[in-house]
Amino acid sequence: MRLRVIRRFLVSGIVVLALSAAARANVRSQALYARGLIPFNAGRWAESFQLFNQAVEADANDALAWYYRGLTSARQGMTDEAAHDIEKALQISPNLPHATLDLGIAYFSAGKHADAKRTLQKAAEQGYEPRTVAFFLGLVSYRLGEDSEAANYFKDAKADPELRGAAQYYLALVEVKQGDTEAARSELAGTAHDLSQSEIGRAAQDYIANGGAAPTRPATRWSLYGDLHFEYDSNVTIGPSSTFANTRDISGRSDERVVIGAGGRYSFLDSDVWSLVGTYDFSQSVHFDLTQYDLQGHRLGLELASHRGILRYGIAGNYDFFALNYQSFYQEGLATPWLTFDEGGVAATQLYYRLRGRDFFRAPYDPGRDAINHAFGLRQFLELGDPERVLFAGYQFDIEDTVSNGPQGKTFQYEGHQFEVGLMLPISDSAHSDAAYLFRHDDYDSVNSGFGKKRRDDEHQVVVGLGYTLNANWAFDVHYIGTFNDSNIRQQSVSFFDYDRHIVSFGARFTY
Repeated sequence: MRLRVIRRFLVSGIVVLALSAAARANVRSQALYARGLIPFNAGRWAESFQLFNQAVEADANDALAWYYRGLTSARQGMTDEAAHDIEKALQISPNLPHATLDLGIAYFSAGKHADAKRTLQKAAEQGYEPRTVAFFLGLVSYRLGEDSEAANYFKDAKADPELRGAAQYYLALVEVKQGDTEAARSELAGTAHDLSQSEIGRAAQDYIANGGAAPTRPATRWSLYGDLHFEYDSNVTIGPSSTFANTRDISGRSDERVVIGAGGRYSFLDSDVWSLVGTYDFSQSVHFDLTQYDLQGHRLGLELASHRGILRYGIAGNYDFFALNYQSFYQEGLATPWLTFDEGGVAATQLYYRLRGRDFFRAPYDPGRDAINHAFGLRQFLELGDPERVLFAGYQFDIEDTVSNGPQGKTFQYEGHQFEVGLMLPISDSAHSDAAYLFRHDDYDSVNSGFGKKRRDDEHQVVVGLGYTLNANWAFDVHYIGTFNDSNIRQQSVSFFDYDRHIVSFGARFTY
């Protein structure tokens, strides 16, 4: 769980702080600190950080400047920096009101639970905001596996009307672990009432509605899934990518198939700053008639991610192996560093670069289709009044650089431009829909060795889907995927690369 710092700042509290520490600050530092409070209380964190930073530079002994720079860092997700600055403020002014509590919260947000507990216990002795201290001590104790102690803290925190709903929710998590489901149900009823519009309020409502299914809890280190889909394909082709399409790849025939999937994920690291997740996915298609197109896939993935303020960033790596008709077909490796800018919680912009290397094992694809692909992309996400109602659009430019310098290799070198737009819409609490459109233009570099001209392809793809979540384990979906490829390669008005493809898929997934 990534926790937002939830402290309340009152005008009276600011006045008390000013009176207790102003004597140690010089005039310029005090002026900058006072100016910084205006954007701070308006939630303009970057602006207030700059002013508090200038105040620190003007007077390194200004405890309030250090303290508020630390609070501003915390609100930008810079938990280590926040802890450092608040520590410095307490070194200068050990009795600074609320600072010990905020330091404990900063330690907790940074995943330093032992330090957080020790500091919060000291804050409890000081007597400032005792219910807030109790709530965070409950969270720390819960993270440390001290369930009985956590329960007592959450019961204490319930006395604060502003904390009651959240405290009841986490108390319910403790009671579920201890096997007391009736007590958990009672606490969650209070959460559902007090926080009906929040994420944990909805989780509490689901618990009650589903007759006692476990409420949302901190993510486990691992999960497994299995799925089964039935598909109709109007034009079976080789491989998972339309860029394979040539006269050998397109069957021109329809078929039905069963697609079996399985896999899982494991979290090697999950702190408030860093995450490291590994995945494995298996898939096998089994055609009714065109068995030579049966495709088996094995995909290994590893992603490292972190965040700093409004930025989230990471790198994903993958190794994929595919077998066609149960014989080795090709392997590929991918590395994708990415950077996402959070825009006020309702929008996000993502930049990425993807490096992909493909190695085919058999003729006629080896060695002509072995290639390095460089892709640069930009995506924009916009929340439309609901976290599950999202509009997205993107652009990607990529270069396919074939390893072989022979005629076949040069034939398949290209530059590609891809545009995409999509919408995800909730239908009800259990059902959702999605739709997307993709346009791709591939401009091949060299004259096609078999047709005497450079190839240009335009591809249009439409995806429409519906999903239904039965419970925490079972989900069902149905999708339509339409692909329409138009190419300029023709002989006597016959195109060798034009094709249409319609896929209808429906199935179920079980997640554990």
